[in-house]
Amino acid sequence: MAKQRVVIVGGGSGGDAAAFMLRKKGFDGEVTILSADQDRPYDRPYLSKEFLRGEVDLPKVYLHGEEDYSGQGIELRLNTRVSGGSLQQRRLELESGDNVEFDVLVLSLGGTPRWLPSVPHAANVFTLRTLRDSDAIKQALQASKRLLLVGAGFIGAEVGASARSLGKEVLMVEAAQVPLSRALGDEVGRVYASIHRDHGVDVRTGTQVEDWHLKGDRVTDVSLTDGKREEVDMVLLAVGIDPNLDLPKALNLPIEGPGVRADEALKAAENVYVAGDIAFHHHPLLGRAIRVEHWEVAKGQGRGIATSIAAGKSTPYAKVPYFWSDQYDVSLEYRGNASGEDQAVWRGDRDGLHFSVFYLRDGMVDAVLSMNDKEGGEAGAKLIESRHKVDAKALSDSKVDLAQLAPTGKPS
Repeated sequence: MAKQRVVIVGGGSGGDAAAFMLRKKGFDGEVTILSADQDRPYDRPYLSKEFLRGEVDLPKVYLHGEEDYSGQGIELRLNTRVSGGSLQQRRLELESGDNVEFDVLVLSLGGTPRWLPSVPHAANVFTLRTLRDSDAIKQALQASKRLLLVGAGFIGAEVGASARSLGKEVLMVEAAQVPLSRALGDEVGRVYASIHRDHGVDVRTGTQVEDWHLKGDRVTDVSLTDGKREEVDMVLLAVGIDPNLDLPKALNLPIEGPGVRADEALKAAENVYVAGDIAFHHHPLLGRAIRVEHWEVAKGQGRGIATSIAAGKSTPYAKVPYFWSDQYDVSLEYRGNASGEDQAVWRGDRDGLHFSVFYLRDGMVDAVLSMNDKEGGEAGAKLIESRHKVDAKALSDSKVDLAQLAPTGKPS
C-alpha cells in the first residue's frame, strides 16, 4: 500500500503545527507545506511586540530552524501560490503552472488585511500581517515621531503600545464610539481605551479620516471627522482581515458566512481539513459554529487535524479557543467565544486592572476575558468546559471560590 501524501497550504501557525504534529504522531507518509510567504513559518505575535521593538533578534522569531524541516522529512516550499485544483483528481494547480498531487489536504490560508477604499497606497501607509511588514514598520518607526493608527483592534493597539514604549507619539482613530464593543461589550471597551489614554495615546473614538493629504508619495496630514487636521509621519491601517477564501471557492468547498464550513473535526470534505482564519467549524463544546482569528487557535487546530490524519479517523476538536495580548504592563487573556451582546459578569478590581469578565449565554459561561488575572481566566476555562449553568451573583462575588461553580460530571 502506497504511503499517503499530506499537502498543507499555508505556512502560518496552523500549517506548521499540523506538519510537525503529523511526525510527532508517527505519520510516515509525505508531508509538504506550500506557503505563499517569502519566509519560513514564524511566531506572528512577536511582529507587533518584541520584534517590532527590537527586543528579539530574527532567529528567535522563526518557529523552527531550516534544518528542522529536512530533519523531519517535511518539504517546505516558499513563495508558492496555489491558484486552483480539483478535489476529485486530488490535484492542486500552482501559479507557476506546476501541479501538486495529494491524498489529504489541509488548508490553513490565513487572511489579508483590509484596505479601506479611501486610503491611499502611499509609501508610509502600512498594514501588518507578515514578517516583512513588521520589519518595514520597525524601520519606519525609527525615523518617525508620530504614528497614526486607523483602528483600535488588538493588532493596532499592540503596535501602538510598542510605539509608545519607543517614545513615539500615537494618534489612534476608531470609527466606533467604543473600541471592541462588538466583541467585548461597551464596559470592557471603555477600560481598554482608558489604558491607552493613560499611557499617552491620543484616542479618538467615533472618528474617521475624512481626507488624506499627501506630499509626493507620502501622507503628511489627515483631516478627521472631528474637524481637526493632524500631522503624521506614518500610518498603520488596522481594521481587520478578510479570510483568504479564493482557493476554497475554486475547490468548491462549502462556504458559509465568513469561512469554510467544517464539522467538529475541522473536516470540510472527504480528506480535506481547514484551520485558522478560514475555518467556520462546529465546536462540539459550545454547540455552535464559530470562526476565530487568532494565532494560538490556528496552531491548536493544526495539531488537532494532524492527530486525526495520523490516527486515520476524525476526532472532534473541542479545545476552548484562547488568545492573549500584552500591552504596556497589562496582560489580557481571552478564553472561549462570545460577543459583547452576551451577559457580562464582572469579578475583581476594575480600577486596579485586575479582574475577569465572564460572558454568559443561556446561563452558561461561553467566554472569559481576564486582565492581569490568570487565575480567574483558568477557572473560567473550567466553567466553559463544564457546560453547567452558573449563578451570576455568585460568579461576581470574589469571596466565592470559582472552583465550586464548576462541578464535575455531565450537565443535567
